[in-house]
Amino acid sequence: MKQKQSRFKPSADDLYRIEKNARHGLKMNEISDLLGFNKSLLDEFLKCNKDFSRKIKNAKTLADIEVEEALYKRATGYDTTEIHEVYVPIGEDGLMKFKERKFVKKFVPPDASNALIWLFNRKSGSWSKNPSAVNDLNNIEISALRKIAAEESEENM
Repeated sequence: MKQKQSRFKPSADDLYRIEKNARHGLKMNEISDLLGFNKSLLDEFLKCNKDFSRKIKNAKTLADIEVEEALYKRATGYDTTEIHEVYVPIGEDGLMKFKERKFVKKFVPPDASNALIWLFNRKSGSWSKNPSAVNDLNNIEISALRKIAAEESEENM
C-alpha cells in the first residue's frame, strides 16, 4: 500500500527544531505557533510520517520522564556535591588569584510541595486538593466522629 504524501515539506532543520521543542515538553500547537507552521499541515505531516511521529512521541515521553524523576528526587530529598572555588586578592588593584577548589557534600531535604504534587498526580484517589464528599466515610460517620471529638475535648478541659 502506498503511503500518503503530506503537503507540508519541512526541511531537515525544521524537523530538528520540531523534535527539539517536543523534547522540551511543548505541545504540537505550541510548536507550530513558535515555528510559524500551519498546525493542520503539521498534523497531516505527522500522520503521513509514522517514523517521525514516533520519534516525536518518544521525545515527549523522555521529557515527561525527566521531569517526573526530578520531581520525585526533590520530593524525597537527595545528596549533591557543590564546588566552591576560593580566590585571594593579589595587590591593591583588585585582581584575584585562584587558591583552591573545595567539594562540599550537601543533603537537599525533601520538599513538601513537590511531595504533594507527586501524590496528587500519582495517587489522586487518596490525595486531592479538594476532596470530594464521597470518601471512605459517609456524612453520618463524620458527624458521629465530630460528636465524639467534641465530647473528648470537653472532658479534657
